[in-house]
Amino acid sequence: MKSRMKWTANIKITARDLNGVIIDVVEFKNLLVTVGLGMVVDAWQTAAFDSEIKDMALGDDNTAPALTDTILGNETFRMVFTSQAEVTATSLLSIAVVPAASAVGLIEEIGWFAGIGADGIGPNTGILVSRVLYNRTKTALESLSIERTDTIAEA
Repeated sequence: MKSRMKWTANIKITARDLNGVIIDVVEFKNLLVTVGLGMVVDAWQTAAFDSEIKDMALGDDNTAPALTDTILGNETFRMVFTSQAEVTATSLLSIAVVPAASAVGLIEEIGWFAGIGADGIGPNTGILVSRVLYNRTKTALESLSIERTDTIAEA
């Protein structure tokens, strides 16, 4: 019998105005990059390995995501998650709420970072788990709720 483990990550981005009214909602899947997948193997073989997904970063580079990506094309904003919770025994929900006054300007890419060095310390730190393209010119009159649901299941 063969195991067919599958890791999926679904993204939901909700833009709200200053009164909390929803302006836009976008949902999509994303690319899990090779270094992110390799991090799981590293965690399996090293008890003290830090594989926690900790940060979400935004950037303004619209180069297509590739399996070989290790950083964003041009990271412009980073934050630790606003909340993170286990949804089921095999599913994790991570939410980053970008306040109205933050990350104002062009957003072309989003990345999620794990491991040592991914504690909101600065750009290009930690292990890139995944990267997606997302096009929005964010203003100071809106906030973004960026939800990522990681699920591991037998396919």
